[in-house]
Amino acid sequence: MMLVAGVVGIAPAAATVYTAVIDAGSSGTRISLYEVVPGPYPEIKEIASHKGVAGDEGIDDFLNKVGGTEKNLGPDAVGDALIGPLLDAIAPALKGRGVRDVDVVVDLLATAGMRSTLKPVGTHDPSEVDAFYDGIRQFISAKGFTAGDIRTVDGSAEEGLWTWIEVNNRYRDAFRSDKAPIGIVEVGGSSMQISYPTTAAPDPARNIYPVTINGRTFSVFDRTYLGLGQDDARRAMRQENPPGDGGAHCFPTGMQPAQDSGDLISGARVRIARPATFDAAQCLASYSAIIGARLAEGGDPGIAGSTSPFYGIASVRYAFEEIGAAAQIPSPAGLSDAIAEKCAPAGSVNNFKINKKYGQHACSSATYIDALLYGPNGLFHQDPGRFKTTIADRIVVDGKPAGTISRTTGYLLQKYAK
Repeated sequence: MMLVAGVVGIAPAAATVYTAVIDAGSSGTRISLYEVVPGPYPEIKEIASHKGVAGDEGIDDFLNKVGGTEKNLGPDAVGDALIGPLLDAIAPALKGRGVRDVDVVVDLLATAGMRSTLKPVGTHDPSEVDAFYDGIRQFISAKGFTAGDIRTVDGSAEEGLWTWIEVNNRYRDAFRSDKAPIGIVEVGGSSMQISYPTTAAPDPARNIYPVTINGRTFSVFDRTYLGLGQDDARRAMRQENPPGDGGAHCFPTGMQPAQDSGDLISGARVRIARPATFDAAQCLASYSAIIGARLAEGGDPGIAGSTSPFYGIASVRYAFEEIGAAAQIPSPAGLSDAIAEKCAPAGSVNNFKINKKYGQHACSSATYIDALLYGPNGLFHQDPGRFKTTIADRIVVDGKPAGTISRTTGYLLQKYAK
């Protein structure tokens, strides 16, 4: 821009960007449409969202040819069965604003479910995954949108870091105030992320990354652990042999095999092999062994290096809520007592909506979170007081909904910070 003597140059206002982000998680796929004004602290407004298609349990199922509600659809079907309905769901919001589809950049960010498909963890070569993403990219373009990032994200340098940005933006206002950021423990379906601020210099080799938004810069440790999401941990627990009974010691007493929706493991549906009898000690020991093995493989998260306390989100929060333990001021005794009261006595199956997966899994999930936080191999076993609270995905301000916690918002904050 040319400046004329005596006239102060004023930079043009940043143009509004319309972008849709498909969050392809390990347990399901959702879409959010955003209105973004880039800047040092980007203005981000979610203007539409859709939680996904009923029965979807992740795009990796399509790659493994068990996708869709009937669990029999392959890679070529993911567009029509899943991506198309998500894009259709945001059409009314675009039409209402007079925004053309072609002016909307659509990103698809896949997480641990897709990371787990690659060899040697999974069964697919990189070329197969690339071809799968190419098909999705072509489908988005054929629908009239502009395809953007369509890929699997890095669990440490991206996924966990974006969640950390979002939580500290929403709950701490860390990028517009002098408030110190906090650390987080995030548990999804296939992976667990640990993120916290540190005084150590950024060093990707040590999982320490720089975050700069609105002129505030932090060094953040972030590491993802495959296999420590609650679904993958439960699958590992079911396969223990002994006992070889599908995990009957981790489900509410009285639950029958016919009530168990089971878990798909290596192409077979694994259910409890006998009526469940919840055993708190045995279930905690099962999960503690799994946690110990995964942390040994993935590396010590070194939470003593955090400059802050920790908050729990996602499945950490859900586990407390489903079992009826205090979620805002958690404690080891409060969680374990709630588990014992709700899961162990005769007829405990009646304490849960057992026809729903979250009801079936409540005792198992709560015990897993108990082991992860406080058990012998738990993150806060040595210092339980460092784990301060859990936070809900839905944010309420003055009694009204004010958005949801989403790593996609953290992604956009970092992407559009100028």
